[in-house]
Amino acid sequence: MTDSRHYRAFISYSHSDEQWARWLQRALEKYKLPKTFRQSHPELPDRLYPIFRDRDELASGGELSESIRRAMEDSEALIVICSPAARASLWVNEEIKRFKASGRGDRIFCFLVSGSPDANSPECAFPAAILQDEHGYVVHEPLAAAATPKGDGKRNAMLKIAAGLLNVGVDDLKQRDAQRQARFWSFVALGTTFIAAMTIGLAIYAFNAKKESEMRRQQAEGLIGFMLGDLRKKLEPIGKLDILDAVGDQAMKYFSALGDHGTPKEMLSRAVALKQIGDVRFKQGKLEPALKAFEQALIQSRNLHKAEPGNNEYLFELGQAEFWAGYVAWERGDLSKADDYFQNYMKYSRELQRRDPENSDYTLELAYAFSNLGSLARARGSSKTALDYFEKSNAITLSLIAANPEDTDLIIEAAEGWSWIGSTKRDLGELKGSDQAFSEIEALLNPLIIKSENARPRFTLAANLLHQSRVKMAMGDIMEANALCLKSIEQLSTLTANDPQNSEWRDTYSNAQLFLLSIIPDNDWNVDHQTVLSRLVEEAGEMHRKEPSSTQYLTSYARMRMEKARRDLSNGNTIPAYESIKSAHAMLDDLFKTADFSPLLLIELANSAELLGKVLNAGGDSKAAEQVWLKAAALIDKQSTRIFDYIPIRYKLAVNLSQTGKARELEAILLKAGYRDQQMPIAINTPGNDR
Repeated sequence: MTDSRHYRAFISYSHSDEQWARWLQRALEKYKLPKTFRQSHPELPDRLYPIFRDRDELASGGELSESIRRAMEDSEALIVICSPAARASLWVNEEIKRFKASGRGDRIFCFLVSGSPDANSPECAFPAAILQDEHGYVVHEPLAAAATPKGDGKRNAMLKIAAGLLNVGVDDLKQRDAQRQARFWSFVALGTTFIAAMTIGLAIYAFNAKKESEMRRQQAEGLIGFMLGDLRKKLEPIGKLDILDAVGDQAMKYFSALGDHGTPKEMLSRAVALKQIGDVRFKQGKLEPALKAFEQALIQSRNLHKAEPGNNEYLFELGQAEFWAGYVAWERGDLSKADDYFQNYMKYSRELQRRDPENSDYTLELAYAFSNLGSLARARGSSKTALDYFEKSNAITLSLIAANPEDTDLIIEAAEGWSWIGSTKRDLGELKGSDQAFSEIEALLNPLIIKSENARPRFTLAANLLHQSRVKMAMGDIMEANALCLKSIEQLSTLTANDPQNSEWRDTYSNAQLFLLSIIPDNDWNVDHQTVLSRLVEEAGEMHRKEPSSTQYLTSYARMRMEKARRDLSNGNTIPAYESIKSAHAMLDDLFKTADFSPLLLIELANSAELLGKVLNAGGDSKAAEQVWLKAAALIDKQSTRIFDYIPIRYKLAVNLSQTGKARELEAILLKAGYRDQQMPIAINTPGNDR
């Protein structure tokens, strides 16, 4: 910065907004530019110091004091704390006019703390001098850093002002700041983890030694509560939950040592802590350790509820434990067990909502319960029933948003609700409706991602961009499918770089990359694409080996091997193609025989069978190929429940088996639904072809 003035900025404010002015001054003066940012901008100062803020009430005279005029002249910029009180302030208006008169109108920055940015609103926050030129004509409504919850929030608004003072891009500065915050909280977490592990260990020793342990127990449980509560809230948005692993392990030992010892309040705290431990492990793909934590939480919660059935807090935690135990069962492909847990969760959610219908948390639990049952119905092929559950769930969530329009968590829940609706509409063959549902998600989440570095809306958006990309592919829009998939990959790349241990993010990222590779034409395939695919196969195999009970990881691994086989086959390498597809098909076949029935799993199995037959046929064994295709076709044909994605794979099998009548019948259904996948065989993309 070349300006030689003494102050970085002068803060103009109504003394009704003094607390805001004091906060902003301190925040700016304390703010230190991220080291990485300064390395790329060596000309910038290390700190924005000093910032001038008048600490005295202005005199009652008609002019600004000499000290104020000197301070303004000696300031590089003017920051106006904007509010209805500021708009009504004669002195704020005069300070703005004075600063403009010095020829520095472009160095005035607005910090909105209350009121409306609308110049025509009776609650307008902008002083007249901001909105008018020297002749009194309205020029424009200025861009403002809005510190309100509906705007940028305090920290992001401060960063906007800092970026303006430094003449740098606000997005770049925010990104560097978020990275620094992530490093800071990671450091705090590592230090606290060590202390927590030591304290919990001492508490276990004291308890087992039958010594006076009350103080140790309180210290341990206080630290566990902090680590899994307040600190967890700091780590989760930046994707650093892996840091809590050691605390989780120590806490599980501690709770095992205590057994049923403790007051009801302490037992409740333990149930909550056990649930949080399970959640951290679940996000890391550690299903068995997660289940152990959830089962212990379930035992604690059931005991509390049994002792005091009228206590809503105990009933709420019991519902949470039932949900999480059901979720693990779901991930392991045990739909019957998941159904048992989810039905209990629905029962408890209904009861809570009946007891206290005005409690929005209880109402939201009912929405979750409907969504869970919808997921089960969809997994079993009951798409219409599933859609009914999802629409009931989303209606509840949207009604809560209407009452709390700035609630970020509710907005994310609504986005996830639209995702389930979009997926289910595809199951029903409503491709346009599916595409529209997924489009709702981006509109909901983009504002949240712009405002915050919270990982949850970013991941939700990324996952659903991938879903929508697949729908666009099915509709024949390969360019849009490619563009949406690239946007998904961009978001997921950022997330996985921050937390490579988050298995859900890693798995979704891998599948997004796989989908992008799958739509590359054979004649454009090159050695770089092959390298990426080989890496994906290796990584998916590693995830499957670490958690073999996860149906999701097994399915992902099979998909990777199928794509490898497909590319090997297109290059004439039938032997490696056979080895890959044989392995993938065997894994899916074993899973299909042992897991609860799922139409989505059947589709994966049928796709692997279709490709296995092609490889066998290319290798000269047409008879074996025909047998594989016939078996897969028979499996689909015998299903009493139908979903739309049965049709494309059954159509390909019909083409392979020369079942002309069946192929024409299915082709007509696909065309009517708007299905135009360019990778499909024969006439699917040319409605005029009567073959």
